[in-house]
Amino acid sequence: MVTLEARDVPGLRRFYRALGWAELPGGDDGRVGFLLAGVLLVLRPAAGTDGAAGGAMLTCTVTGPRQVDSACVAAVAAGATVLAEPADHPEGGRSACVADPEGNRWEIAWAPLARWRTEGGQAPPAAPAAPAPAEPHRAGAELLHDHGASDEVVAAQLVAAGGNGPGWAVETLLCAARTARREGRPEQAVDFLRRALAEPLPPARRGGVLTELGSLEVTLGPADRALGVRHLAESVRLEQSDVSVFKAANALGTALAARGQTSVALEVMEELAERFTGHPELAWAVQVAAALIASHDGHSWLETVDRLRRLAATTPARPAPAVRVLLAEFDSTSGRLSAAEAAAVAREVTVEPLDPFSRTYVLASAATLAQWADELALADRLVTEGLTGHRGPLVDPGYQSLLSVHAESLVMRGRYRELLEACHGWGVLVGPPARPAPSGVGNAHLVAQAVIALTETGRAAEARRLADSVVVDGSHGSWEWNEFLYARGLLSLAEGDPAGALDDLSECGRGQVARQVTSPVVTPWRSAAADCQLLLGRPAAAVALATEELAAARRWGTPRCVGRALRALGTATGGRSGLATVEQAVALLRTAGTDPELIAALAAHGRLLVAAGHLTAARGALREAARHAERIGAGRWCAVVAALLAAAGARRATASQTGAHALTGSERRICALAAQGHSNPEIAALLHLALRTVETHLTNSFRKLGVRRRTELAGRLAAEPAVPDR
Repeated sequence: MVTLEARDVPGLRRFYRALGWAELPGGDDGRVGFLLAGVLLVLRPAAGTDGAAGGAMLTCTVTGPRQVDSACVAAVAAGATVLAEPADHPEGGRSACVADPEGNRWEIAWAPLARWRTEGGQAPPAAPAAPAPAEPHRAGAELLHDHGASDEVVAAQLVAAGGNGPGWAVETLLCAARTARREGRPEQAVDFLRRALAEPLPPARRGGVLTELGSLEVTLGPADRALGVRHLAESVRLEQSDVSVFKAANALGTALAARGQTSVALEVMEELAERFTGHPELAWAVQVAAALIASHDGHSWLETVDRLRRLAATTPARPAPAVRVLLAEFDSTSGRLSAAEAAAVAREVTVEPLDPFSRTYVLASAATLAQWADELALADRLVTEGLTGHRGPLVDPGYQSLLSVHAESLVMRGRYRELLEACHGWGVLVGPPARPAPSGVGNAHLVAQAVIALTETGRAAEARRLADSVVVDGSHGSWEWNEFLYARGLLSLAEGDPAGALDDLSECGRGQVARQVTSPVVTPWRSAAADCQLLLGRPAAAVALATEELAAARRWGTPRCVGRALRALGTATGGRSGLATVEQAVALLRTAGTDPELIAALAAHGRLLVAAGHLTAARGALREAARHAERIGAGRWCAVVAALLAAAGARRATASQTGAHALTGSERRICALAAQGHSNPEIAALLHLALRTVETHLTNSFRKLGVRRRTELAGRLAAEPAVPDR
């Protein structure tokens, strides 16, 4: 909105009318508005008593009070000066005022049915102008719609107008909501969906809007979460198709479980199962959804798995793929299956035709099994297939499991920067480089992976802030919470607090044992706890933990699990025997294709070689560890290995941070696009990144490659191929 303070409002009004501009209804010679393809031009008398024109005020209108603050923060970050801090108004609304670097005033304003003014950079007056009627907004919406404005621009006018709109209002609001959600503006999407509910809707359509709205609301603040649960419950009660009710109940159950109301969530799913007794595919899907929801509570989880076993044993037909793969997950974690057997189940169930109701669950569980079995290419394919094909709510437990598999797979391979970029998009991390779309909010497992990635990249202070921000809430007792305890334990260990780390790791172990999780494929807490015990001067306890983990790892049978346990046992044992054990770990982990475990084993090998007096061999092992750590950006290990190299008598050398091999995966992808002639905004759009992220990566890449112009990139990249990510 542009406001002009005029010496002669009637004269200026006649001028703009003579141009043929569309005047909004309700105006007069005291204040009048013209709608110009989405921009509102307002004329009002000059504030000065001498009749001098007061200049222009530019106004950015937003659709919610929270957006006033975020827009103000963004403006200040770009170089604006605050003239009036964000403030609520007694009669409703919220606004702020900033000035750009040349002093031009910008008002940021929100009001349900009113327009607010900030005078001369000061806070709005105590007695504001009367609210503008809804009719101008409704008329504005119709004008914008007829002139082909975007759905979001038209929807913003409909929100301001309130009440019932034209016949096309619902579709416009829903399209605008989906765009806002897709582009990471959940609060705006919620505003549009709430406005859509004010329109007359048939029960089935209303139920769909309620499900979409509630699924978004439960990812926001406490007040919104409570309202989201009510909206989802209302959706379940409406007369809808079986599929729609299934989606709504699934989202409701997940939301309830996340709030610690697992028993209530399971009651919802039980009622749903009774409704679908004549629909076998949906009935099985409900059972699997209930099992995933039950995982938020250890006791409920074991009861649900037991019930699924009984159902599978008593049903004449072969159990559905969703049930078979879920039971295989449980058997893998409890030590009943080997990695080869688990991978076979993953392949078997995903070549069968999958019903649309349980498809996401099957792909999520199969991807989990494949990842645990170190079949990472298969896991990646199943995750991609599941995420791209998902059509339900983002809080769907199957969808959240897919995000978890993807996150853990990146951590396993040491692709920490890639994970942290994804965490911004999921809403796990807030702030730069992107505004979050909260698809992963409330998922403690994603937070755990972010904590690990921040720790390993040498950003322990950020990792601690993130870990301290987590509230136990309803996730306590869930598998996600045990994963978080494991991650927080690793953080404390990296911070030099083995006692604190041991507390978290031991609690993680107790939680896992209570869930009958004995395999180290999920949370290898015993290996980390052994490291803590050794640092605390208790080698016997360390050996006992590592020995127990090695036995479980050998039952599972992957090089990664066995190599990690051998590393822990060799470190705890020490001496010649320990050195030989760690050498086995290094040899095994070189075949695993997961750098983080290999780096740890090489560092342990170097440390034991130094203790044995084999300094030349120690330097060789440690330099290999340093190369791997530098390549994946593992800043913590770079520092640890540098200290060990100094102890081994190595001359201080500047770590190689130049050349194409020093580029991260993200940096190389961005450089490749830049070399092809794409601009920074085009690269940001192609890779779904913030523009600032692209600029930062290019700055770092230019430094590493020793180039000054984009035209030099292609030749530099071709001259020195990078080591491929594994």
